[in-house]
Amino acid sequence: MTLAIGSIQYASADHSLGDNGIFKDANNVNTASTIDSKWLIHLQVVVRDAQDQLVSVTEVPYGSYIPHEISDFIFDEYLGEKKIVNINKIKYQKAQHVLAENVQQFPFPKSHHDMLSYWGLEYCLSTENWGEKHGDERGISCVPVFQTNTAHVALKENDTFTLYWTILREI
Repeated sequence: MTLAIGSIQYASADHSLGDNGIFKDANNVNTASTIDSKWLIHLQVVVRDAQDQLVSVTEVPYGSYIPHEISDFIFDEYLGEKKIVNINKIKYQKAQHVLAENVQQFPFPKSHHDMLSYWGLEYCLSTENWGEKHGDERGISCVPVFQTNTAHVALKENDTFTLYWTILREI
């Protein structure tokens, strides 16, 4: 599992599945809003400077996901221990995932100054297992299964940022 910041990389593919597949075309994954879905996504981004002083906290209470069984698979297999919670009389399975990164060591697509505040939990796996042909010569493709956009997060060269993901699936 990796953190994705930026856009999904090019993948050649057979798109015979239309809107029911993981990919909607050679460059983009199918996504759906978590609003009015079985999914809830919350992301909190905490930025600290080189002296570990708090610089900013940014939160977003929604996001998007791939409307395909792969989202359930990733939630079940890769997001660790789940808890059962009730929110507004609805029962959910809750998973939390924390990623701490150093700006200097994180592989930004361009530079940390060009951040678009797109955040995604990207997973690399064989898409052939899901009835699609994407990715490299081994059939491996990395896709941002859960993603969201925040307000711009300003980062300086020696900052660290921690992403606190909370993903809930309605039972």
